Amino acid sequence: MIKKSILCLLLLVIVSCNKDKNTSDKITELENQIKHQKIINTSLEKYNEQLKRSKENLENKKSENLELKKTISFVIAESLDILSDKKEMIQYIFNDFNLEDYDVRRGIANSFSFLSYQDFSNFDTKDDYYSFIILKIDRSPENLRKILTPQVKDNIYNLFKNNNIYKESGSEAMLKASLLVYEDLRGYEYILEEIYSLAKEEDYEKLSELVSKTVNDRDLKEVQSILKYENYTSYKIEDYLTSESRVSYLYTFWARRHHEGNADYVYELLKEFHTNVAAEELVTDDIEL
Repeated sequence: MIKKSILCLLLLVIVSCNKDKNTSDKITELENQIKHQKIINTSLEKYNEQLKRSKENLENKKSENLELKKTISFVIAESLDILSDKKEMIQYIFNDFNLEDYDVRRGIANSFSFLSYQDFSNFDTKDDYYSFIILKIDRSPENLRKILTPQVKDNIYNLFKNNNIYKESGSEAMLKASLLVYEDLRGYEYILEEIYSLAKEEDYEKLSELVSKTVNDRDLKEVQSILKYENYTSYKIEDYLTSESRVSYLYTFWARRHHEGNADYVYELLKEFHTNVAAEELVTDDIEL
């Protein structure tokens, strides 16, 4: 009887120990689950904060875009008109050069029209928009012929006719010198390519040296003579734009036209322009107008 009692007692102790072990394991498992859930909750809280910030940024962008749309509403209203007859853009560029006050080289240097806008979102005024459109124009001869219709050309000519701006602003001298530069460089593509590379690097000292070494001395002196201030314009002399800078500008001008592949067409345009606005006939060597 005693033996049986002892055996029962041992069984009870064993069962009790197993229960304690099972309970401990269960508690440990629950604790691990709680820790894991805490980690998940923390991650979810961080993600939720990110979503809140993203939502705020999107709302701010939406507000900014609405303001931008209001500011540049003219783009929607006027783009098609600008690109169809182009008269307004021509007038804008002419006004931007301000040839009544500036000689043509200073007008070009100060012009807002030829600033480089690489992204539509970087501008918010009409002036910026015109500059952007000018930058994006395909300058191939084929496309320029489509753009520069007889009506467009007449619009340009009329801005210079019946006034003294063409001569007094230096536009006439720049055009004459420009034609001489083209004629002198015609057939020397390698020089134009080298001038273009130096201009891109803005190494104007080397560019001047290259021009002095490679260009016919008589032709260079003729260009320099035309662009001397006393021969060039009747406007006030500006020291920071010297006759040397005007000479360099014309050589880089034709290097850019050569690079764009439209030099011959631009040359014909300039001759035609002079014929239509000048008070005197243009005389060039071995060129028949």
